[in-house]
This record gives sequence, C-alpha cells and structure tokens, in this order.
Amino acid sequence: MAELAHVQHFIELMAKTRSLTDLEALLENMTLDMGFQYFALVQHVDVRKSNNRQTIWLENYPDSWAEVFIESGLYANDPIHVASQHTSVGFAWSDVNRLIRLNAHHKRVLDKAQKEGMGDGFTVPLHIPGEANGTCSFGVKRGHQLPRHNLMVAQLIGAYAFEAARKRVTEMSHGGSEKPKLTPRQLDCLVHVSRGKSDWEIATMLGIKESTVRSYVDDACERYGVRRRVQLVVRALHDGHMTLRDAIG
Repeated sequence: MAELAHVQHFIELMAKTRSLTDLEALLENMTLDMGFQYFALVQHVDVRKSNNRQTIWLENYPDSWAEVFIESGLYANDPIHVASQHTSVGFAWSDVNRLIRLNAHHKRVLDKAQKEGMGDGFTVPLHIPGEANGTCSFGVKRGHQLPRHNLMVAQLIGAYAFEAARKRVTEMSHGGSEKPKLTPRQLDCLVHVSRGKSDWEIATMLGIKESTVRSYVDDACERYGVRRRVQLVVRALHDGHMTLRDAIG
C-alpha cells in the first residue's frame, strides 16, 4: 500500500524533474506502486482554438486504446472527461453513471475500452480558473481489482503531477525555442496515423515501404521528444502542422 510518505517522496522527486519526459517516467513508476497499470495525465483543449505551443498529454495506455482516442476525434465527448466537469474530487469509472446520464455514445466508448483491455479506473478532475481543464486518470487491466485503498493517494498524486506538468510546459513555452519542423512526407504519414491507419495501410496508400513509414514517424517522434504516436499527433495539431479536420478525415 502506498502511504503519505510515498506521496511526499514523489513530490520531492517531481521538483527535480527538468522535462515532461522525466515526469512521465516518474509518474509511471508511482502508478505501479499504487497498484494501477495505466495512467493518463492530459489537458482538455480544443486544438482548433488553442494558441498554446505545448499541451499536457502524458499516458501509457495500450496502443490500441490510444488509437481509439485519435479515431474518435481526440477523446471528443469521452464520458470520463465529461463526468470530470461535474465534480472536483476523484471518482471511479464504474461510478460515472452517478455523475452524468450515459447516452448511447458514452456506452459505446466504455464498451470499446473494455474490449481493448481496460478495466476500472480512477480519475482526478483538475480545474484551474482561466485555463483548460485536465484530468489525471489511473486504470487497471481488465479483470484486475481497483486498488480502492490507494484512491486518496491517487488523488494527491494526480493533483501534484498536473501542477508539475503545468510548470514544465510554462518553462518550455517561455524558452522561445522554435517548434520542430516536419517534412512533407512525415506529415503525409502523420495524417494517416491520426486516422488510425496501420503502417501497412499507410505504406500502401503512399506507395512506399512499411519500414519507410515507421522511419518517418519515428523520426518525427524524435524531433518532438515524445515516445508515443498519440502524443505526436497532439503536438502536431497544436503547432499547426495539421488540422483537426485532417485528423478526423
């Protein structure tokens, strides 16, 4: 069981992080210590209107489920995110119907999550006046029990992690560094990635080798300093390399 002493240690380690990548690795370790397998620290932004150079998007969800987020238009109308607008304290995903009335779309999203191996979870709403709201979610694999004895610790970890991420993003924004440049071919691949296409499908559509597609995307990830494709898509949207219409298709 994680204890408050672990939370204090986590806070001290967060203060020493110098990048979102460092924070992501630290949060992943703490997630496992609390008895969860997955985490997602994200900011709910409308990429069509946001002027931010950076956004908070850290997660280790299964690749298949992360792709669903992209295919659905970047978690548009996700029931967990909708429910987070109706409370200021954390809630279990299995209790979401107590916060909002689930419509047919919400139920499809939850069913799809289970099919992709996601079990129950716990989401911490993060509301900052004048800024885009966010959430820090912790989840377990399907068939695993939610570690309810650690939900209070998860509430604290989520809040402190979000604040640390905000500080890192602010530092990056004030650094004045130029946004990464992507080649036309990388952008071609990225648009299809955002629509949930596989490397083989992209290669077929563009008339290139599958290994070449992977090379283009991996290089783009390296330029942005991210590990996952879903993070790459979000950053590219914010920087104006592509539009939400491109992503939805």
